[in-house]
Amino acid sequence: MADYKAIKGHTIQTVSGDPGTIVDGLIWYDSVARKVQGSKTAAGSWATGEALPAVMVKNAGAGIQTAAIVFGGLDADGVADESYTYDGTDWTDIGAMANNRQMLGGCGTSTAALGAGGYPVPARGADTEEWNGSAWSETANLGTSRYGCHSAGTQTAALCITGHTYPGSETADVEQYDGSSWSQIADVNTSRRQHAAAGTSTAALAIGGNNGGSVSDAVESWNGTAWTETHEINTARDALGGDGTSTLALVWGGTSPARDETEVYDGSSWTESGDLNSGRWGTSGGGTTSSAVTAGGFVLPGNTASTATEEWTQASAAVTFTSS
Repeated sequence: MADYKAIKGHTIQTVSGDPGTIVDGLIWYDSVARKVQGSKTAAGSWATGEALPAVMVKNAGAGIQTAAIVFGGLDADGVADESYTYDGTDWTDIGAMANNRQMLGGCGTSTAALGAGGYPVPARGADTEEWNGSAWSETANLGTSRYGCHSAGTQTAALCITGHTYPGSETADVEQYDGSSWSQIADVNTSRRQHAAAGTSTAALAIGGNNGGSVSDAVESWNGTAWTETHEINTARDALGGDGTSTLALVWGGTSPARDETEVYDGSSWTESGDLNSGRWGTSGGGTTSSAVTAGGFVLPGNTASTATEEWTQASAAVTFTSS
């Protein structure tokens, strides 16, 4: 049953027509139509974007729908060093990373990105590289070599969250980057690899993943001091894509098997929204709950390595309150 709340005694803004920007939860009185209106989030959807120039799976990504970057992963020849930027219309080859690697963490923007960890280990597992909009350069190594990790934040203030160590297994270890060096911070409560991450170096989420072969729905929230278990995603999955903030996050795809579901987080619960056009895992991208992009990955049917790009859009729409 719907949860109705009284608004008696509260002031509602009067406008001529609809507000210029409609956001979820806004209420107003339309003096022209003479009706009280509000807004709710409409179901989001994925649309086909420009395909990548080459196959790319188990790659990293960062940015937003109209200014994204993807890098590393696997291509048709094996472990890759390629990187591409996206302007919302076309992908551009921006040259090679310093080292080939897959299953690495990525964060930042299309002009200032960070790549950390990755496979093969131990050769590349501690590597960190920075993209400055023109070239990739190596910087300080992680304290712990790992792959299947994920990152959140910016090029100069980032987290590298968990992953699979070498030698070893899934780790709970988290490291924080300040633009010049990595330092170990508080562990997550549950070790994991091939999860998704969202947020900043001081307010982040670690979402889903795999622990000892078990696919997880667990989510943990970082407040700059400690990790706390929080609202679970509806569908357990690993090798998923994700981005956003610690209170407004988006996840898509993953396994097992290859999934097409998308979930949106509002800080209190996860809601299933529009499905990907093709189930996929081992993909990356970037964006927000209202606008995002994902590219590459293994897609159904057949878990085929892909060049496919999809763009996510979700908007708030006006609804009219009526009485009976």
